Amino acid sequence: MQPQAFDTYAKSYDEHFTNSLIGRAQRNQVYNCLLSAFKFTDLNVLEINCGTGEDANWLFKQSAHVTATDISEGMINAAIAKTEKNKATIDLHILKAQDIQKLTKPNFELIFSNFGGLNCLSQGELIEFKMACIEKQIQTNKLALVIMGTNCLWEKLYFRIKKDKAKMLRRKNKQGADTVIDAFNFKTFYYSPTDIEKLFEDQYKSIVVKPIGLFVPPSYLEPYLLKRPLLFKFLVSLDKLFTRFSSFANAADHYIIILEKK
Repeated sequence: MQPQAFDTYAKSYDEHFTNSLIGRAQRNQVYNCLLSAFKFTDLNVLEINCGTGEDANWLFKQSAHVTATDISEGMINAAIAKTEKNKATIDLHILKAQDIQKLTKPNFELIFSNFGGLNCLSQGELIEFKMACIEKQIQTNKLALVIMGTNCLWEKLYFRIKKDKAKMLRRKNKQGADTVIDAFNFKTFYYSPTDIEKLFEDQYKSIVVKPIGLFVPPSYLEPYLLKRPLLFKFLVSLDKLFTRFSSFANAADHYIIILEKK
């Protein structure tokens, strides 16, 4: 993965996703899941792939002790600016997810990754990340990972209508789907909840799996929903009803999986 792609994207990421209708709706779903699973006061949290720092700042507001990392210098610079604006105390580092064992803090009670940051890792890199997590956590510590699954119904329907078979099936490609951001090319890898459970099962057990964006669609449908506010509100209400059903997790745009160290 080329960090330069995200260095450039950092300038427009908040406008494109964080502050969009779909971005806010899906992020609120993630936050609701986290608040139901964790008491954040004085919790030592490591966020990987922190992007512009939106989640790191939210975690700080929940009274957590936050360390945040990203491979992109541009994203970290945006996160620093946001942190200073919010007068938050967050320890920020330019670092690959697979290298978090290099951090000097001895252990993290929660390691968190939001909105497909781990989808930039191949299976081999994901195993390296797991090994790094093992070094930074002790028994009963947890991972909360928000990942793009392999069977998003919205994506299959949308690209079927567009008659784009390659994109309709891209989440099924085990070799990774070609992705382009600002002329930079890299691979995106998609993982089902079962894939993640199997990759981590020797050290972690799955305790929560929930869909994120089952009815609220992927962000590329934002222009369509901006013109249909009542439909958007209806989709948000449906997601509130269906979030608790783990069986729909892999059919959503993302899912959240919480794993506990054995």
